[in-house]
Amino acid sequence: MLKTVEDINPTKKRFVVEVPADVLEQRIVDALRNLGRNVKLPGFRPGKAPLSLLEKRFGKDVETEVLEKAIPEYYLKAIREENVVPVTPPVFEDYDFKRKSPLKLTFTVEIRPEIKDLKYDSFELIQEEIEVTEEEIENTLERLQVEKSSYETITDGEITDDDLVIVDYEIVEEEQKVSNQFIKVGSDIIPEEISEALRGKRASDTFEVKATFPEDYINKNLSGKTLTLKGTITEVRRLRKAELDDKFAKELGYDDMEKLKEAVKEGIIKAKTEMLENKQKQELIEQLLKDHDFDLPEGLVESELRSLVAEQKRIKPDADEEALKEELREKAEKNVKINLLLDAIADKEGVEVSDEEARKRIVEVASSMYLSPESFIQMYLPNEEAYYNFRQNLRREKVLDLLHKKTTEKAAQEKETKSETEPKGDSE
Repeated sequence: MLKTVEDINPTKKRFVVEVPADVLEQRIVDALRNLGRNVKLPGFRPGKAPLSLLEKRFGKDVETEVLEKAIPEYYLKAIREENVVPVTPPVFEDYDFKRKSPLKLTFTVEIRPEIKDLKYDSFELIQEEIEVTEEEIENTLERLQVEKSSYETITDGEITDDDLVIVDYEIVEEEQKVSNQFIKVGSDIIPEEISEALRGKRASDTFEVKATFPEDYINKNLSGKTLTLKGTITEVRRLRKAELDDKFAKELGYDDMEKLKEAVKEGIIKAKTEMLENKQKQELIEQLLKDHDFDLPEGLVESELRSLVAEQKRIKPDADEEALKEELREKAEKNVKINLLLDAIADKEGVEVSDEEARKRIVEVASSMYLSPESFIQMYLPNEEAYYNFRQNLRREKVLDLLHKKTTEKAAQEKETKSETEPKGDSE
């Protein structure tokens, strides 16, 4: 195999590969003979048809089959000899194959850029002490209390804020009747005039109110209008708060309130720790981006940009695509740059993702989406490329975890060393 390589830029190469004529010719002949062993032709027993007849009947099909196998084979051989890592599929130029002549393949390929002086061992992170206040514990208990509370119908007593009122009413100006409408008194969702008209009333009372509905009101038929509502209160429901006692704790699976408070505190610590770790990992990413400068493969940036634009178009279908490209290009470049950096660190540190780790993550993600693992794979990992990207992202997560662990352990050791070397006060 003859090969020449041209550097188009630091991340793109053009290969010209020449596959010897005798290699291809031998493969074509072998394929024809193999075909002749099984094919039935009039006047010939299987395996006895002459090569010239097989050539005439099947030559073009066999040529195509041989080329379809030879092209990727020699592409892979060429990039391995050159010791480069492609980051996008190759782009082949047209070729004209003639029997008994060398096959000349010309293709360009984008490669992972060389990242010189890879630095990641001297990062420093902002260290924060995780603290939990009594107020945070009480606020969490109050949220649990609300979740375990329920609305009960009341037949006596005046309506107050947060009561759930069921009404039948007529919109006078539009001669429209509405039945069994739920209204939470004092809610920001409804005009204040309606809440004011219901406060102090009781079940079975009538009401009449003129209210102005805001332009962004959820019911577009009422938005921006001033309307008169005239109706009857059919039912009043009031929130019965659960008692924060040992019985409440037992319903949640704890022995008593003290155990529940301990669990709440542990949950808050865990949530704050995860938030701090995510914040610190983002700091690591920013430091990696800041400390390394290299050329980015154009194809990777364009691919990431298309992905970001498509994601935004799903959220805002009417958004201008060109404007989105301009807005998101910097983000696409940052995403590509950090991925290349994490991949380079993964190679250097020998970070890999096992099949078991991949399966475990699939189960976790599928569960969070209320899907079976099989359904998740079918929907989100339908081919080898999608599965490869999934594992690559998992590998990058492992690299970030590794960097975070190294940095925090180093900070802890430095803190301990500093504490040991600080002069102690004189003992009396």
